[in-house]
Order: sequence, then C-alpha cells, then structure tokens
Amino acid sequence: MRSRYLLTVSLSALLAGLGLTACSSSPTANPPKADGAVPISAAPIAGQSAAPAPASSAAGTTAPTGNGSSKAAKCGTRNLRWTLTRLTDAGTSAKDPANAELVAVNSGSHSCTLAGYPKLEFHVGKGPEVDGVGKGSPAPVTLGAGKKAVIALRYSELNGKGPDSGNCLVTASTADVAAPGDSTGVQVPVVDQSGKPTEVTICGDEVRMSPPVAR
Repeated sequence: MRSRYLLTVSLSALLAGLGLTACSSSPTANPPKADGAVPISAAPIAGQSAAPAPASSAAGTTAPTGNGSSKAAKCGTRNLRWTLTRLTDAGTSAKDPANAELVAVNSGSHSCTLAGYPKLEFHVGKGPEVDGVGKGSPAPVTLGAGKKAVIALRYSELNGKGPDSGNCLVTASTADVAAPGDSTGVQVPVVDQSGKPTEVTICGDEVRMSPPVAR
C-alpha cells in the first residue's frame, strides 16, 4: 500500500515538472520581427482607423497648407497695350478738364500691377522735349487680363488754355512711354477720339499726370 502511494506521488511530481518546462520554453506571443514589421497585436482593431500624423517640414514644423496667395507681378512695358488720345471735347463743366488720356491695357493672360507713374516724353526730333510729371506716390493698380488703367494728362495748349500758352515749343504725333520702373520704352502714336492719327501741341515744359485709375 505504501509503495503504491509513493509511486502516485512520484508520477504527479514528474508530470508537474514537465508542465513547467513546457511553459518556460514556449515562445513569446507575437514577437517583433527582425524586418521591422508591426506585430499583429499592434494592428488597429477592425472598424477603427489610426489617426494620421500631421504633415511636417524638414525642420519639424507643420507644413503650410498651400492656400496662401501670391502678389501679382509688376506690369512691364511690353505686357501693356498703350493708347494716347487727345481729348477735344473734355467738357466745359469740368473744373480742370484733361487735355489727353494715356491708357494702358493688360494684354497678358495674368494679372499685373502698375505701381507708380509711367515714363512719358514728347520730343521734337532731337530738339525740345516735354516730360510727364506726377505728384506723390500713387496707390498700386492691379490689372486683370484685358483690364486697363487710365492716366489723365493736363498741359497748356496753343489756343490760350493754360498759363504757358505763349511758350509752345513741342508739337508731336507720338510719345515715348515706359511702364513704372521699366527701362524699356515704346513709341505710342497720338490719336483723336475716333482713333485717327493726330498731333498735340504742348506749351510749357511739363505734362501733369493724374494717378492711374483702373477701369
């Protein structure tokens, strides 16, 4: 009887020892893979999505969204279509009617900005010259494709209008014009209000330019 009891205890101890050995030698659940793959236990639960990481620049700051707007480039002389019109019926009701208008039309496909007064010169060959003069710094005018800016021109005329009507040295059918800040100029013909070529006779030594106005 005693020997049977000892045999039962021995078998129980042996089986317990084998169980402990098996547990200690079992591999760890979901070990990390050598190639850097995420263990299955770390994957998102079905029906849930991982929160996206914020986009960042190389410096570690949040990347811009790209919604910022850029300023329009400056209008160049050759990006504009110029017209110089002599006004013969500016209207007697105006306190200081313009004698002529210089018009610049944006002939490009993108907007541009006219910042300042254009360069304006009237010549008689290599002789007398009259220049356009503007006061102050006008506000920049942004022109969309096909849009225009108008600069009113005032000067003394040969017919007695203006303080310098006795000093008339320049009669011209063209003017040299350049966009503000552009060293490249173009020659613009003078036309009347019907678009036909004509001349302007300017008395004194300057043509007063009004600030450009978009129309």
